[in-house]
Amino acid sequence: MDQVIEQLILHLPYLGVVLVLLAGGFGMPIPEDLPLLAGGYLCGRGHASVEVMLPVAFMAVVGADLLVYYLGRRYGHHIPRLPVLRRYLSDSRLTRAELSFHKHGGKTLFLARFMPGLRTPIFFSAGAFKIPAWKMVLFDGTAALLSVPVWVVGSWYLAKTFTFDLDTIREWSLATQATLILAVVLCVAAVLGWRFLRPRKVASAA
Repeated sequence: MDQVIEQLILHLPYLGVVLVLLAGGFGMPIPEDLPLLAGGYLCGRGHASVEVMLPVAFMAVVGADLLVYYLGRRYGHHIPRLPVLRRYLSDSRLTRAELSFHKHGGKTLFLARFMPGLRTPIFFSAGAFKIPAWKMVLFDGTAALLSVPVWVVGSWYLAKTFTFDLDTIREWSLATQATLILAVVLCVAAVLGWRFLRPRKVASAA
């Protein structure tokens, strides 16, 4: 799979990045930062223009999310029953996404951009639960405005300054994904610890 993605992006930089981002947006096990890093790398090597790659990548990222949102809004809970999507839109993931909407609202849409495993079910659930489209565009678009330039411009700059290949890009992608997962786990643990200890401190003070 990695070799297919690599060849697609190498030979068709803009279209390749768009297709891989769309596939990742629909739940395929492809880290989103991988095509963004690869796109920036090709720009740095002179195979593409960063001025074109940035808006193309941004529109592909947000477009994929909005397509998933629209499917949720149009078809509700019928699509998860399809065998192809059942793995990515399982009942447990949809339930977790629904709970996140009730508790955190727009913050869930913003943070979903940085949660690879939950991004697709969260955006699908946003449509199924009739979250306003403007809220989806606002929060997801804002998150994409932060994440897309970081990966594309960062990789473009490094490719112009240092010598490395696409295998290094893949290693960065895996390391980044592991770091994000660890950060999410630590944040959840910190919140749970604070909620657990706070009542005890209040009780002790009383």
